[in-house]
Amino acid sequence: MSKKFKFKSEKPKEKWKIFGCSEGDREAKSLKGPHLEMFGNREITAEGCMGVFEYSDTYLKLKLPKGSLILCGCNFDIISFEGTTITVRGVITSVEFCV
Repeated sequence: MSKKFKFKSEKPKEKWKIFGCSEGDREAKSLKGPHLEMFGNREITAEGCMGVFEYSDTYLKLKLPKGSLILCGCNFDIISFEGTTITVRGVITSVEFCV
């Protein structure tokens, strides 16, 4: 039987600093470029999106701080676009960065 790693802290966010997942680290990483999260080939969330260049049912081109992000597929639907975070659902067949 192995001992489990336990770290007790009075400050709830302090334990995340051990793993490099603190809020300050997340904010510093977002300044370097966009943050993308893909959920299979059905949904993508992009933080750091400045706007939409082109949008159709099968093609989506997003403006990023340095370049653009192109999504190809079918049945695209923009679920939300708040601030610099956009969520797109559909069948994604390719993702391309253009600098």
